[in-house]
Amino acid sequence: MSIQESKYTIFKILSADGKNEVDLAKAQFRVGNFYYYENILSPFVTGVVTIMSTSAAAESKNDTQGRLGSIHSSLPLEVGCQLLVKIEDPIGKGLNFSSKKDPFKKLYINEIQGISKDSMSEIIQLRFTSKIGWNNNTKRVTKHYTGRITDSVSKILKNDLKMPEDRIEVTPSSNSYSFAGMTKRPFDLINMLAKQSIPENTANPGYFAYETQSGFKYVSVDSIVNKKPFNKTYHYNGVVESSQQVQDDRNDYKIASLEVTKDQNLTSQIKSGVYANKSIFFNPYTMKFTEIDITVQDEKLYKDPKFSSLGKTPETPSILSEDFQGGTKFHRVQTAILNIGAEKEDIDPNNSPELYYAAGSTRYNILFSQKYAITIPCNTTLEAGDTLRLEIEEISDKKEQGPDQRSSGIYIIESLCHYFESEKSVTSVNLIRDSYGLHFSKNTSKR
Repeated sequence: MSIQESKYTIFKILSADGKNEVDLAKAQFRVGNFYYYENILSPFVTGVVTIMSTSAAAESKNDTQGRLGSIHSSLPLEVGCQLLVKIEDPIGKGLNFSSKKDPFKKLYINEIQGISKDSMSEIIQLRFTSKIGWNNNTKRVTKHYTGRITDSVSKILKNDLKMPEDRIEVTPSSNSYSFAGMTKRPFDLINMLAKQSIPENTANPGYFAYETQSGFKYVSVDSIVNKKPFNKTYHYNGVVESSQQVQDDRNDYKIASLEVTKDQNLTSQIKSGVYANKSIFFNPYTMKFTEIDITVQDEKLYKDPKFSSLGKTPETPSILSEDFQGGTKFHRVQTAILNIGAEKEDIDPNNSPELYYAAGSTRYNILFSQKYAITIPCNTTLEAGDTLRLEIEEISDKKEQGPDQRSSGIYIIESLCHYFESEKSVTSVNLIRDSYGLHFSKNTSKR
């Protein structure tokens, strides 16, 4: 793996009231390490930075004598302070949260912890988040929404969280829902809606709501699966050539370490209803129950022709096929109450769970059936929700026959951490996949 040094082109800490600041460029403090996190299961970005300063690092605006003191007491360093950070790396586009005017393009200190302190210096750890990380806890959704779910989500993001339109990406949904905010926090409500959203022309219900450095995403599982992979293939063979021998970017896309953290679990998949489930719905208007059995034997769930996967369409284990032939109809039972008359006196279900309930839980469960953890040279172009193509060396004495056909292929970035310190920078990535193989199965129907 190529060794990269961190380059902070901008690194400032502004006081909570915006009246004072300290600047790395003026040697008022040093940065020990910097961690930046994204996750498709987290609606906002987070991170940790460790700083070191001397006892005469900042001038207090409240001291009439203009004396110098520590950052902690003289800035002063407290929750609500702003971080303006711009970091460059040789491979990626860099991290840029350095705008003084745009609150969505800067970071905010959420927690402060003193690591050590003496009469001449101090080491402090700062935990930070984006604007929506703290803004979510100050807002409550009270309005009533009706119409397509993704239209309602866009309104919540714009009206309640005040997010600019150019930082919002939404995959249009096909289903509508009438609901009240119920004074919930925005992301509590949005995460609830994500499980009920169905994208257009697909067999894959379910959405993810998360933030990356480029903005906020409310996107379907299907759109992530069908996304074009990053334009470079990452290779793993456990060998890194020295930089003196390599004159191209070969080592920039080498995987330094690879760990298989999960490689399917049949018992868990059976319990979660991946292969067959029964859904029981109660209609309070008619006072009757409806039962729906869905199995892969009926070309449903991941056997549906419109189901997209990252590898070859998963096969049903023969032991389960024999079980189905023996009369088994379901492995999991789910229950729900139909929402009748939510907006007016109407006997039609409001966003009927019959459309998404069983298939949605299956889609989420199978997507996380494989998990890999890799470490690569820092690449800040990568974001959570992107897809990567891996070529993993075959365990064989005939390497010339190509990579491992089963473990190689396209993976989704579930989460990542860009790590920077004075002598190196790396990206740690957690990858997920729903199937095996180099050849994927996509829903190519028009959206």
